[in-house]
Amino acid sequence: MRLPTSAEQPTPHRTLTPALLGVMWMALFGFGTFFLNYSTLVSIGESLGLTAVTAGSVLTTMMIAVVVVQPAVPALNTRLGARYTFLAAIGLQALGHLCTVVIPEPFVALLIGSVVSGLGFGTLVVIGTAVVPSTVSPDRLGRALGFFGATTATATAIGAPLGLWLITMMSSSGVKWLSFALLLLAVPAIAAVPSKHVTEQAGPRAAAQDHDQPVRRMHIIGLVAVLLPTAIVLTVLGLVLAFGPAAVDASPVWYIAVMQGLVIGGRFLGSAMLDRHAASGVMTIGLAITLLGLVSAAVLPAGWVLLLAMGVLGFGTGSVQAASLFLAFQQAGSPSRGSVAWNMTFDIGLAFAGLVGGVGFTVWGGQLTYLACAAVLLAASVAFTWYFRARRQAQ
Repeated sequence: MRLPTSAEQPTPHRTLTPALLGVMWMALFGFGTFFLNYSTLVSIGESLGLTAVTAGSVLTTMMIAVVVVQPAVPALNTRLGARYTFLAAIGLQALGHLCTVVIPEPFVALLIGSVVSGLGFGTLVVIGTAVVPSTVSPDRLGRALGFFGATTATATAIGAPLGLWLITMMSSSGVKWLSFALLLLAVPAIAAVPSKHVTEQAGPRAAAQDHDQPVRRMHIIGLVAVLLPTAIVLTVLGLVLAFGPAAVDASPVWYIAVMQGLVIGGRFLGSAMLDRHAASGVMTIGLAITLLGLVSAAVLPAGWVLLLAMGVLGFGTGSVQAASLFLAFQQAGSPSRGSVAWNMTFDIGLAFAGLVGGVGFTVWGGQLTYLACAAVLLAASVAFTWYFRARRQAQ
């Protein structure tokens, strides 16, 4: 793959390069509209005459489409380049919203529109994450991932509640047309992205931090050691979003809002630390903070102390997301492979939360469910720490 021209080289000692700002701009609208759609899909389905069960099955199908397309994105990026891959991602998302309003049969319209949007979003999350290293110099990669992660987390935090509010103010077709228009605003930013994504620039800094082998080699055991605790953390995140805190009398809105706000802060600050400290150390600290917040949130009653515990849980979760993405780049051998592995873990973890919560809250109750998750996370965290400590000692 050719090296970038001088016009495409990231500006030294600058994090917010035009290319990174362009990627962040597309992520803002792409992630925001997807989660606006996610939060309103069932309501829109019911307004079209579908049952909640049928609309819910469409939501599940959409998430399957998001996951299934992700392994194919690196090949698409290699063949078309980053700009056209971004264009395909945004175009598919916009086309999905258009399908929903122009196809006359409600179920067919919602199903086709959701699947097409899911394919677009699955493409966007992989290419967006993978292209970040080519937008900045290697010593700015951690901070760049922090800005990108904070953007996606903010878009998610805004998109879902905004959708729930808009669906009470507008018709379902109005919401879809608005989403279509918002995605069109993202298109001009494609011009700021490097025309080719250079996976070889995955970061010599990233390879050196934890004494890894050259970044082109994949470390399967290391990748599993990183992604296993990450998946558990994301399952816990999904549990809180779907079922709320364990305390019976806790109104979930404020607790979730505090947690989500600290997820953004944790991801940004955790990413900033990656340019100065070993990613494995940052992730170990993040896992410890997450465990502290999770156990506290599981046993505390509703009130200010629980609110603080939810903030701790959110900050730890954001830190783990930041460090695990960086480590996925290292262990997978390239940003493209690391992006696929990490984003699939993210989406599968959130999807698995529904099953864990449905069974756990019914059989054990909220408190025991969260404590069981904490026990599993502790075991995965110990395995993660042992693996990377053993590798450092061996080298």
